[in-house]
Amino acid sequence: MTNRERYQAAFAGVRPPADTVQQALERQNTPAQPRRRRLGRTLLVLAAAVALLTLTVSAEVTAGTVSNLLAPLYGGAQTELVDSIGYPVDASVTVNGYTLTAEAVIGDQYNVAMVYTLTREDGEPIPQGAYFQDSENSLHRGSGGGSVEYVREGLPDNQIQLVETWTGSGTLPFLRNIQVVFRDLTTYQEGEEPTLLAEGEWELKYTARYRDTTVSVPVDNLTVTGTQGKTYQIRKIQLSPLGIHMDIIAPNDLTKLGEPPEHAMRLLDDFTVSLQLSDGTVLPVGDANRGGSGSADDETIKAHYGALFDQPIPLEDISALIICGTQVPVDAG
Repeated sequence: MTNRERYQAAFAGVRPPADTVQQALERQNTPAQPRRRRLGRTLLVLAAAVALLTLTVSAEVTAGTVSNLLAPLYGGAQTELVDSIGYPVDASVTVNGYTLTAEAVIGDQYNVAMVYTLTREDGEPIPQGAYFQDSENSLHRGSGGGSVEYVREGLPDNQIQLVETWTGSGTLPFLRNIQVVFRDLTTYQEGEEPTLLAEGEWELKYTARYRDTTVSVPVDNLTVTGTQGKTYQIRKIQLSPLGIHMDIIAPNDLTKLGEPPEHAMRLLDDFTVSLQLSDGTVLPVGDANRGGSGSADDETIKAHYGALFDQPIPLEDISALIICGTQVPVDAG
């Protein structure tokens, strides 16, 4: 189903309240009002009725739509939460017989995820191992880390979905017009040379907007010890149903190896984070973006830790963070 068909289906079920027009007419004919003022009131009443209908239509269009578009990222997990945070995009471009559509975006202050659909217009299958050789996104230029995952499960043979995720070291902009470019569609099979399927640039421009649900978790320069005995001072914790971000003062022991801290892969290698849920379940945080900055002469460096959760988790379901074995209570209040 195309995005246009999704929206048409959503609007098909929208109906204004049965007495909306009647109420507006009755108010229009209310006596004891000067003619000039009655006209103004009529316009206000009609505007209110239109606003009510617009809100109803918007709710109907949004409900269940965003979570479907973001299904390659989260599947059917927490659909109501995903619908309330995410935003549909529906921007498309066609190059050399392949159409790339930006479906939806979701995120918080430090994490963002976008889902795209690539469609081969002649209906023929997209070969296995297809990928874009290069891509860039103006939303997350700068420090941080991310990836693009290609998904084919449950799709027609002529479609692939791309899930782009990014965790930034600094806050990401909201309501920002962004530019996304994917270049040169290629296919690769193990043991063979890459083959160019379609040359060109697929450029999309759209507004990245989503509801920010980030909250601050109070922390008073908490000191924790990693699994290898390294000491870390937690300066800030930002948490949302989608991910986590921490500012940290970390030991600069990597300079002993002559490695710049910002390039050393072992930075925060013994730093562990888990989520403790209200029912007692403990969920280790998986892949995380770990980085830092400082000079070789510094005893400590400014570091950051960030991660996008595998599944969205309502804040009221998170009772605590467990950071290097130390429990930090979470009050979603």
